[in-house]
Amino acid sequence: MKTCPKCGAQVDDAVKFCSACGQSFNVTMGGEPQGIPTPAPAPQQQYQQAPPPQPQYQQPQPPPLYKPENPCDKALGIVAVLCGFLGVLVAYFGGDVDGKRSDYLRFYANEGLLLALFGLIGIIPFVGWIWSIFNFVCMIIAIVYACKGETRPVLFYGTLRIIK
Repeated sequence: MKTCPKCGAQVDDAVKFCSACGQSFNVTMGGEPQGIPTPAPAPQQQYQQAPPPQPQYQQPQPPPLYKPENPCDKALGIVAVLCGFLGVLVAYFGGDVDGKRSDYLRFYANEGLLLALFGLIGIIPFVGWIWSIFNFVCMIIAIVYACKGETRPVLFYGTLRIIK
């Protein structure tokens, strides 16, 4: 006689199922009864090492993007970049409509003033001449942006603020 592992009832050796609970007595190759469910191994927790903290670098905030408010704003923005100090005065004071200055023209007056000031480095022999070529390329890029009606900063010229 054998004992049922599930309910503990005594049954004949030739019986394949327990008469009390219906447990199967089929034996596998390993000698373990097939009807007894084997518990699945508990999932092991996987620990991951936290990445090292990265240094926080805050990038400077780009200036807000302005749109031309008046029909002449684009032209005055081009004049501000192209004509140096005189163009900055024309753009800054010429864009005054109803006592309010355009933020778009303020941006380009600032860009024109910075291009004119950094253009003064061009009087230094050789190094200044190379700088003048770089400054000229930046001026062309600023003129293209002004023609499109965008206030995108040209390299570092747009991040510096003289006219607010």
